[in-house]
Amino acid sequence: MPSVVFRQPSVGCIQTTGARRPLVNVPRPRRAALAALALGSSIALVGCATAGSSEAQSGGDTSSEGPVKIGYIGALSGGSASLGVPIQHGIELAIDQLNEAGDLGRELELVAVDDEADATKSAAAAQRMVTEDGVVAVLGGPNSGTVLANNPIITGAGVVQLITVAQGDNLIDPETPGADLTYQVTENNSYDVGAIVQLFEDGAYDAICAVSDTTEYGQGGIQTIRTVFEERGLEIATAVSHEVNATDLTPQVLSLRDAGCDAVYLFDYGQDAALFMKTVNQVDWEVPVIGGRGLNQAAFLSIAGEAGDGIIFPSVIDPEKASAQEFIEAYDAKFGEDDDPAHTFSALGYDSVMLLAAGLEASGFEGGEALASALEDVTLEDAASGKEGSTLTYTYGDHRAPSDDFLTFWTIEGGEYQLYSRDVQSTRP
Repeated sequence: MPSVVFRQPSVGCIQTTGARRPLVNVPRPRRAALAALALGSSIALVGCATAGSSEAQSGGDTSSEGPVKIGYIGALSGGSASLGVPIQHGIELAIDQLNEAGDLGRELELVAVDDEADATKSAAAAQRMVTEDGVVAVLGGPNSGTVLANNPIITGAGVVQLITVAQGDNLIDPETPGADLTYQVTENNSYDVGAIVQLFEDGAYDAICAVSDTTEYGQGGIQTIRTVFEERGLEIATAVSHEVNATDLTPQVLSLRDAGCDAVYLFDYGQDAALFMKTVNQVDWEVPVIGGRGLNQAAFLSIAGEAGDGIIFPSVIDPEKASAQEFIEAYDAKFGEDDDPAHTFSALGYDSVMLLAAGLEASGFEGGEALASALEDVTLEDAASGKEGSTLTYTYGDHRAPSDDFLTFWTIEGGEYQLYSRDVQSTRP
């Protein structure tokens, strides 16, 4: 289990009423471990509520009796399910362990809703959670577009949202009203691209090209790639896009090949990335391909098989880290080795609950501003995600958790995930 430390706020630091504080960028202070949240490691059955089953309050139902409800809105069906389901399973594992240990003094209960990666459905789910279900916080899912749709509703009701996996650079915007109640557990696109660009620099390529889908994830990623590359003196020679869940990427592959691309940045979800790699093999095009974090999806591995061999991509899993090993063992025992073979998305779901649990305990299980203030004093050490030595930390004015050197690089060999390198320099943008 991870170690969680937090500073005990001074009197008056946690506010349950009044105006929201502005979110500004301030330096990270040195953190002292003044208290520890001791968590057990046993596994019990998770509590799962039916959406719409209880009364909600502003900031969530914070009554002192009964379980504390937390929400999860994510894609549990459709093309993004191999992202959304492992996140939910990681959340369930964390809740199981916390409830079995009993150290929180309150049980946690999950209210999960499938938004099918649809922005309209995600917004509707958020509305129901904050008006009917009485959740004290909502864990956001894997898709940036759905988080952008549901976040104003969640935070507008005074409820805290932790974004588990979605990586859009614009998901935490200091100019938006809900920024002070929004926390990102995962690294954002700029963080990943800033690490991956090193591989392209080392390759000394003449014509780097990129491919993405037309979703918020894909187009936001391409924009970030162009920005980061330009800052490093590189450029994207050609970029092509396609609809999500494509059935034929032959035109895009031939376009890049005929443009003389000598390296490709594949910024796609797993299913489309797999189709791209299979098409590259079918047209007998030998080209180095470096991918985004979406390639950690089980769908990529199952569809691409050995066609994905050689591709390199970032991950948040360090197989030599003891806490990651413990998480993977517990996760695979409960859900099976094939549920999330890369363990990236499940680990981030798991760590999201551990961060939230520390904040809830420190706030006396209050929601809203009290929980937001408490989270700003939380550090998660020995998390399931992140390279050895990294942490997940929130401070006032900085709601993005990953520290420097959070990433590892992985590849595919013989149709299986394999560690490529732990020697990855990754810096918070």
